[in-house]
Parts: sequence; C-alpha cells; structure tokens
Amino acid sequence: MSAIDLAAISAAQTRLLAEIGKPIELLDRGTGKRVVVSPADAAHPEAYLPVFLISAETLWLELTGTGFALDVSRTPDSALGYAVRKVRAGSFTVVMLCLIDVTMRLAEMDDALVLNHLIDFWGEAHGRIADFAPTLQGAT
Repeated sequence: MSAIDLAAISAAQTRLLAEIGKPIELLDRGTGKRVVVSPADAAHPEAYLPVFLISAETLWLELTGTGFALDVSRTPDSALGYAVRKVRAGSFTVVMLCLIDVTMRLAEMDDALVLNHLIDFWGEAHGRIADFAPTLQGAT
C-alpha cells in the first residue's frame, strides 16, 4: 500500500483550522500563558500535525482496531521534537474524517483551539484502548 500524500493532509488540515475561525493556541502549563499558532504551523508535519494525526489515529484505532501506520521520527529542531514523515495506512478520506472529528472536538472545548488538549484526547482514548487490547490480541 502506498503512503497517503502528507502535503494534501497538511493542506486540508490548514484549511479546516482556518475555516473554524477560532484562534489556535498552545498553553504553557508552567506559566498559564497562551501562545498563538497559525493554522499553517498547526498543520505542518514538523510542528503540530503529528499530535493531530496521533489523536486521529487513536480514534480510528478505538473504532476499528487498526491504525494509520504513522511514520513519526525524532527531529530535535521541530516544534515538538517529532515530525510525521508518512501516513502508510488508511485512506485520505478516513484520515481526514478522523482529523475533522478530533479538530471539532477540540473546537467545542474552549474559546480557542488549545493544542494541549490533543494530548488529553490521546490519553483518554489510550486508556479505553488498553481496556480492550487483550481482546484484540486474542483475535489475531
């Protein structure tokens, strides 16, 4: 299976974030200050797209038991220290539907899209997945 066009995912996510019309912010949990992030930066593969995709993949994993086979690598110079290189499984449509779902959940939480909440989504879903992981493993 060939990889899904990462530039197309990034461009579509950038448009989605811009169309929502809320500010995109990153919360410094130490100081409580918020830093504004542009839609293009939020959707960049070496900025915050990895955490959007991991959250979206977690949603898909919870629904189907399969992921997107994300290729995420350490990149010390990037915003989070990681960059997404490839999305090797699923389809553009499935990935975007999951990204839309995660992004709309994020938009409903606050007066801004606070990127830190994506980590919370992942953690909550990860806990639910851990509850039924033995069932998935037994099915293989």
